[in-house]
Amino acid sequence: YYRRSVELYGLRDEVKPFIRGYFNTIPSLLSLENLSFWEHFHNAGGWNKTHETGWFLCQTRMMLVQERGDELWLAPFLTRDWLKDGAVIRVQNAPTNFGKTGYVIQSAVGRRSIEAVIDPPAASPPNWIVLRLRHPEEKPIRRVTVNGEPHEGFDASAETIRLKPGPSRLVVRVEY
Repeated sequence: YYRRSVELYGLRDEVKPFIRGYFNTIPSLLSLENLSFWEHFHNAGGWNKTHETGWFLCQTRMMLVQERGDELWLAPFLTRDWLKDGAVIRVQNAPTNFGKTGYVIQSAVGRRSIEAVIDPPAASPPNWIVLRLRHPEEKPIRRVTVNGEPHEGFDASAETIRLKPGPSRLVVRVEY
């Protein structure tokens, strides 16, 4: 965790390198004895180090919630496998620069859709919420509805949906 390349990939919005760097670091440093992180590869140096544990948690947060200027990104670096049919991803009370937020993503890709329910931050709302939903089979977004209304603010190639936050919950349905 001393090389900060995973965060750099995140800041550059390089999804595949972020995911690869995130997951490749874990098995090389994880102690199978107590599931803490070693300081160096191959179980060398100190174990259960605050630094390594802290950066693992920071990278995990970046995978789930990320601030980019006046935008709040949700699920920016989830793996495609995590959105297979029937999967549910839940984030609750995540602290951000804009206030606490949360979301639940439910995959029904067998029926060609993924639904997300977002609780936007209320303390100091961002200008935009950007939700990334990466279809497990890389199928493009065809249609989006927000709270039952058609929504045109999506980028099928980036697999993102831009949402204007408000005081109430957002229900986003993406069809593929």
